[in-house]
Amino acid sequence: MPLKQVLRRAAAAVLLASLGVGTGMAAAQAVPVGEGRFVLQAQADRLLMQDSHGQPVRDWPLRDAQRQAGAVLAIFDAPQRRSAVVALQGLAELWEISVDPAAEPIFDGWVHDYRMGEGLARPGYLGIRRTRLARPLVAVFFDARVPWLVGAEPSDANDQLPVMTAVVIHLDIRRAMARLPLPAAAPQPLDGTRLWREGGRWLLRLPATAGWAVYDTQRWVLLRHEPR
Repeated sequence: MPLKQVLRRAAAAVLLASLGVGTGMAAAQAVPVGEGRFVLQAQADRLLMQDSHGQPVRDWPLRDAQRQAGAVLAIFDAPQRRSAVVALQGLAELWEISVDPAAEPIFDGWVHDYRMGEGLARPGYLGIRRTRLARPLVAVFFDARVPWLVGAEPSDANDQLPVMTAVVIHLDIRRAMARLPLPAAAPQPLDGTRLWREGGRWLLRLPATAGWAVYDTQRWVLLRHEPR
């Protein structure tokens, strides 16, 4: 299928995903990013980037910092950040790939003060900025209007109850901001998640055991429960 046709078919789905409708694009689909200048797609054990003419630009092995292999769970375009966000399946990492030529360098590991030249930097443009997670995610909700996303995290193997947790990950500081309960053993744990503005603040609706739980995203406190 010609790349232009792929772009047209994917554009509508990317728009819905960027507005928080659904939980992302399937790994096999081509996702336009960077205002359509690039396309990201998972193929076999690699993440491939092409330009708008179908020419290869970059590719990355689907492995974490410890070289463990995984797969792509979802790919999101983040136009306000000039980046793409990649959720991984089976790996406790979240990737962000900048498509901004002026992106700041990426420092891996602990850096005391990058202004003093400490740490080893990699180019920020088309580089992977990794966020380490406590556990691999099984579902992701992202809305391009905010600098964070929500991932569904399964319970630990040692936990007595099959509890799911919604972990809110801030993309700028690259760590979890909040951990919110989800219904146990839900087949689609973030199905129906929604983000909207009300009274000058962003509200987030998550599935609850009976109905929906609505949270204030400034303080991450529960505001109310709503029936389905």
